[in-house]
Amino acid sequence: MKNTKVLIAGYLGMFFFGVAFLVMGAVLPSLAAKFSLSEAESSLLVSFLPIGLIFGSLVFGPVIDKYGYKSLMLAAMALGAIGLETLAFGPNPGIIRIGIFIIGISGGMLNGATNALVSDASDDNSKAANLSLLGFFYCVGAISIPLLTGALSKYFSYTPIVGVAGALMVLTFVFYLFVDFPKAKFQQGFPIKKILGMAKEPLLLLFSFVLFFQSALEGLTNNWSPQYLTGSHGFSAEQAQYALSFVVVGMAISRLSLSLILKKIDGVKVIVMSMGLILAGALCTLFAQSSTAAVAGAVLLGLGLAATFPIALGKVGEKYKEMSGTAFSLALVISLFGNTLMNLFIGQIGVEKLPLLQIVCAVMIIILFAVGNKQTSK
Repeated sequence: MKNTKVLIAGYLGMFFFGVAFLVMGAVLPSLAAKFSLSEAESSLLVSFLPIGLIFGSLVFGPVIDKYGYKSLMLAAMALGAIGLETLAFGPNPGIIRIGIFIIGISGGMLNGATNALVSDASDDNSKAANLSLLGFFYCVGAISIPLLTGALSKYFSYTPIVGVAGALMVLTFVFYLFVDFPKAKFQQGFPIKKILGMAKEPLLLLFSFVLFFQSALEGLTNNWSPQYLTGSHGFSAEQAQYALSFVVVGMAISRLSLSLILKKIDGVKVIVMSMGLILAGALCTLFAQSSTAAVAGAVLLGLGLAATFPIALGKVGEKYKEMSGTAFSLALVISLFGNTLMNLFIGQIGVEKLPLLQIVCAVMIIILFAVGNKQTSK
């Protein structure tokens, strides 16, 4: 029962990370119209989210290893509620920027801490499966705000929808007060030298760069697929966005399935099969001449994107149990840089190279994971 309550706390936290990660995309058009923002001003507004995410990802690990989970989970939930209410009711773009930055910090903390929490609350045999189920709750949170804003836009502005999401985070904060989270791992001092030494750990770096390419792959797929379909295949913007929504659908189905599959099938085999789906999805997108083909490619990409994070983080959690928070912090920060750098790179070489870059990322994931897995088996 104790672990069940902790796992529920983790799943709720990841749900709200999904909300935080997708909320800007859902409300940006309305924000731009409300405050008459130019494209450059809108871009500046959005840029505060990843900055906050990186900051939150940096701080969560050392904090939970030194002080335990409870204070950080409460702080993350409180910050998320404040950020969402500021986004909903902020009177000007300057205040809203602060709200977006706070949402980013909360999201970075929740993403990292919930992964570490579920890893610590699971035995080695169920780590990857439980982390995969955690990822399913991310998908539910990620799709909830776009769905609600789209469905209710005729009746409500984004303000009450985002405001209610903030209120739900307050209720979750109250629930967290009654959860017995795992205690600090270093109550008698904090091993600074050991933390610095982790940045040189070959195995941790291998799995971190697996996540570097995985995050790059997710960023490429989510951010550039619509532009690729409209620019290279002549799809309408509506058709391209419709196809993209099926990436999240595919990922949600896969994450839910993996929570059972990973208890029976070796992680390496699942990674190889997942990257095979990425290859199939990229080729399907490359040759798509109809909405049906684009949707099929999107579903295949979503199915293939689901496995790498839970499996790689499961390996990190197994290897670095005594400092799992710090290990997860390093891995997730490196992964965020992969997303950022690959998005910059495709902007330089052209969106028409999207399927090629997706295939390159998939190949790198297989190679790095195979090497890392071989090292853990020694």
